[in-house]
Amino acid sequence: MLAVRGIFERGQARPIGNIRGREGQPVIITFLEESVEAKPNAQGDTEDAWQMMAQLVEACAVETGIRDLAHQHDQYLHHTIAES
Repeated sequence: MLAVRGIFERGQARPIGNIRGREGQPVIITFLEESVEAKPNAQGDTEDAWQMMAQLVEACAVETGIRDLAHQHDQYLHHTIAES
């Protein structure tokens, strides 16, 4: 899933910026209550990068059934006992 900023004008939604490799792909359009403008500076690029990373993590998430995996990853990965 990819989220992009856009604008709705004259009955059509269009992205702000160039989106490559997505021609013909179905989309869901969500209207925001507040105005969101594209940020052409480095801060906007940083926010976009974090958003893309969050989407990638969500898309690649795997349910392991292990509730404490983040806290005990060394134990599960290396068969070591975690120190308290």
